[in-house]
Amino acid sequence: MTILEQYIDCMQKGDETALADLFNEYGVLHDSSVYKAGMDTIHLEGRMAVEMMFHHKFGFNGGPFPIHSVKYVDDNTVWYFITYHEHVVPVTAFLSEVDEKGKIKRLNIYPL
Repeated sequence: MTILEQYIDCMQKGDETALADLFNEYGVLHDSSVYKAGMDTIHLEGRMAVEMMFHHKFGFNGGPFPIHSVKYVDDNTVWYFITYHEHVVPVTAFLSEVDEKGKIKRLNIYPL
């Protein structure tokens, strides 16, 4: 399973610990897709920040975020629809950089 397939799997399961483990110790997750749902851009730096944020996000969301119509463009790009409360947002996720151990150094998520 590619790192992006693992990322989608963790988001669909609501597993913040496994999600955070995909990231390098200093890995960055930048998600501006939430803007389309009236929320502030998420910019997280570090594995611990990813775990803490998604622990709260999954909790406040009542579980994992619904993700559907996933299309893997290549090993570094995936398109999907994610539901933030009542807003369905089409997004693209770009895996910009991984480290020598295959951990995410930077993942950018943008609305389509």
